[in-house]
Amino acid sequence: MILSGAELAVTQPDIWALNNPAGTKGLVAVDKVGGAIRFYDPSSLVEIGSIAAENHHELAVDVFNGLAYSGDFGKFRGGQFVQSGQSIDVFDLATRSLLRRIDTATFKGPHAMRFDGRGGLWVIFEETGEIGRIDLGEQELAEVYNIGAGQRRPPTFEITPDAGKIYVSSKLGNIIVFDTRIRSVIAEIAVPKGTEGMSISPSGDKVVVAENSKQHLLVIDTASNRIVKEIPLVGSVLSNPLRSRMVKVRYSVDGRFLVSANYASGIVQIHDGDRLEEQVIVPVEKGPMGIAFKADRKTAVVTSQDCGSMTVIDMPSAKASDWRKAGEGIESLMFY
Repeated sequence: MILSGAELAVTQPDIWALNNPAGTKGLVAVDKVGGAIRFYDPSSLVEIGSIAAENHHELAVDVFNGLAYSGDFGKFRGGQFVQSGQSIDVFDLATRSLLRRIDTATFKGPHAMRFDGRGGLWVIFEETGEIGRIDLGEQELAEVYNIGAGQRRPPTFEITPDAGKIYVSSKLGNIIVFDTRIRSVIAEIAVPKGTEGMSISPSGDKVVVAENSKQHLLVIDTASNRIVKEIPLVGSVLSNPLRSRMVKVRYSVDGRFLVSANYASGIVQIHDGDRLEEQVIVPVEKGPMGIAFKADRKTAVVTSQDCGSMTVIDMPSAKASDWRKAGEGIESLMFY
């Protein structure tokens, strides 16, 4: 049974944990290159099932109802969308099957998604630039807002632990701050060359986002909506910012670490969660993208999209401990 919005609001006390699951039941991944949703044993990391899913990129996992959401992004080639995606698929994690498809109508390129703990799943539309909210009880797109990102290609966003504000990353422009209480944009944070990966700390005091031009991490204070620190990523290489930067970042379950996956450089940086400038490089296979954390609070799994593999990393020692074949090219994954 799908929980109602009121039930979810009572049942779910921790929005950050809801959006960053690290359970022991399973591991689900979006194989963008292979056109599939893949399921893995959480201990052995052996694949145990898959579902065909073309043009899917990102993932949200509802651990309370045993569901995974992944949008049909469409196809982007040669600097433009050559095929639009206008739906979000809902998968049953227990049966590893497609349950339903949520139509997003004229709102195209659904990408990142975050739960608000109040019966809603927010989604960013990268092709057309809006942000929307899915009603989880009705399982339909219930609200959509124009946030001025129509030409900016917003790939991802984060929601604060109180669900009050949303920070939207834009490949081609400033960061947008959206207030969910008044359903309106309240600020823009100037980053003219654009940003990519983004992660909010478990306490919600800061958002860390990867800048596209210099490949630095920018630290945003969520109280003032200002950039308070800029941290160069060690080991970054010069590359085309519109094609190959794609730096992804993600905080660990307890906030002790932050992991940045540097697609162009073929490396992962393990940062001290409190002192982000302290970082250790871990070489991995070409094109690292997806980052997931095990419940043990010390193990990260990073997928290399260009090589169809995953690397297991021990974060305290900042060393790769294992390698596995993983689909054809996984962009995102989560333990649940």
